[in-house]
Amino acid sequence: MLKRLPIEIDPFRLVEQRMLLEGTLLIKHFSRLEGLLASDAGELHVSLAFDRTPIRRLPMITGHLSGELQLICQRCLAAISHSIDHDIKLVLVKTDAEAERLQHEFETWWVENNSLFMQDFIEDEVLLGLPHSALHRVCEPFKPLIEALPEAVEMQEDKKNPFAVLKDLQQ
Repeated sequence: MLKRLPIEIDPFRLVEQRMLLEGTLLIKHFSRLEGLLASDAGELHVSLAFDRTPIRRLPMITGHLSGELQLICQRCLAAISHSIDHDIKLVLVKTDAEAERLQHEFETWWVENNSLFMQDFIEDEVLLGLPHSALHRVCEPFKPLIEALPEAVEMQEDKKNPFAVLKDLQQ
């Protein structure tokens, strides 16, 4: 078991070694999360086991991600705490055909050139686990909603159409 997460791995080699990787990654290093975060402080705890599926002996990664993210509430634009508690269970594939064949039974991860960048892999898993729109249970919108008054609607209806003159020219 490694306590430090490597930058790049050969996941198929780690499957053969039945390796267990554990470590932490700083949230500030996840560039694709940048626009969603109120703060990039903190870290994610990662635990990954490389093994084979019990029946078909396919290479797989199982593991767990945990940590705390400070997302931006999409209603009030203030920080909202979001707990990451995400299980991983993926079968590794080398080709699109292999992924297509297995997609009904397993969640697959395509590995190009027998290489997997750990930070990108973890960041993808975090992005998949985020809510579509982070919102507080109760909060006020960033800008107050402006409702149209009935008088304003009537005033707009009374205005003359500036293109009405063109209608006369057409005849």
